[in-house]
Amino acid sequence: MNNKNLLSGRDKELQQLAEQYEAAREAKKPLYMDADDLADLADWYSVKRKYNKAIEVADYGLQLHPNNTSLLIEKAYIYIDDDQSDKAREIVENLDDIYSSESKIIRAHFMLEDGEIGEAEDLLETIEDKEELTSLIDVAYMYLEVGFPDKAIEWLNTGSEKHGDSEAYLAVMADSKFADNSFPEAEKLYNRLIDINPYSAPYWVGLAKCYFEQRILDKAIEACDYALISDDEFVDAYILKGHCFQQLGNDQEAVDNYEKAKELNGVSPDFTFTFLAYTKLARNEWQEALDNFEKAIEYNEGINDYAILPDLYIHAALCLAKLKKKRKAHQYCKKAITLEPDVADLYVIEGRIYFEEDNSKKAFESWNKAIKISQHPDIWHEIGIHSLEMGALEFAKYAFEKVSELDPHYEGINERLALLYMVLRDKENFVKYNSRCQNPFQMEEFEAVLDELSNSDDKDMASYMEKVIKALK
Repeated sequence: MNNKNLLSGRDKELQQLAEQYEAAREAKKPLYMDADDLADLADWYSVKRKYNKAIEVADYGLQLHPNNTSLLIEKAYIYIDDDQSDKAREIVENLDDIYSSESKIIRAHFMLEDGEIGEAEDLLETIEDKEELTSLIDVAYMYLEVGFPDKAIEWLNTGSEKHGDSEAYLAVMADSKFADNSFPEAEKLYNRLIDINPYSAPYWVGLAKCYFEQRILDKAIEACDYALISDDEFVDAYILKGHCFQQLGNDQEAVDNYEKAKELNGVSPDFTFTFLAYTKLARNEWQEALDNFEKAIEYNEGINDYAILPDLYIHAALCLAKLKKKRKAHQYCKKAITLEPDVADLYVIEGRIYFEEDNSKKAFESWNKAIKISQHPDIWHEIGIHSLEMGALEFAKYAFEKVSELDPHYEGINERLALLYMVLRDKENFVKYNSRCQNPFQMEEFEAVLDELSNSDDKDMASYMEKVIKALK
């Protein structure tokens, strides 16, 4: 199961089992191991993102222990972690055992994925040993895997009195708090776990993730380093460390860490190209972004991976448009939309490309297609951002107002509308949205701006700012 924190003593035992297993396989000698040990060993490899090796171990276990429920379910979880959900479903649908706790938990997993929340909860209530620590942990991780951290925490709370000081309990609670965006609480729990087991790479990476999400990047890097002291093959530490350096603008250090993750088969071979492409894109370094997008495209076309190609095509098209290479830009647009004709985001970016060509009519046509596919606030927000960047302020206003209408609590929307109405010199609406901001613009800030404007040639704007200040008073 993904992100399951392994305990120190058991982790050492599994390292020894891995060495025994690999030595026996290399020597082509038979090796008998208990079914539960093999299931745990397969999980151990999966945590390290060595999914092929994890499946190999599970299959070896099933040769020794045919139709063993624990091994079959572990194999299903490995497929889930490796984004091969169909194979996992097939295993679960063919399980002979439908009454054990582990069988009920994985069946509940797929019920939740299918939106059958009530049915899943009813099934989990039938678990006979649901108050035992193992069941608490397994159900909580199942909830995390399907995106219900609140339910994981709720489930764990039922066992807090009995198991609250257990390392395993604290580990899953830390992971649950992190998944629920309660980063300070998760941070405290990971630090407590590190006090218990200072050589656990998963605990250090958990702590690093908390720092990363709170933008305390120096501490996140330090925590990743401690994780790598504990386990120099812990892929997640390299990936997260790479993300930290990317945030700090240190592309070379980021690439070095991603390359190390790639050596350990933790990321795909094109990961570095893709990372650099989006990093350069965010910095408006169009040619370098395009070069890396085309390398990523070449790789994914070579392996016929159509899942990521539409996104690569459309962003490469945007780079080409910025570089005034109109014909090839639209060729990439066509490729992207041919593969995914019902993805609204592709039409949003296509509209931006038309704007780059001063073809607002075509731009609005593309955006109308996007809106027909999806009225999600994110789509309207993207359109608003692109409109703002291209100077189409009235359409940006319309798009941001739609976001506010659909989701009044959409992050940053009140701030965007307040700024936009300030630029549009709409005092009434500026005051309205400024009052809704989490951190409204303060009087002192406006007075400072007014002082600057009063000494400039923009007397109209200075007059407008005076009106805004009077309204705020």
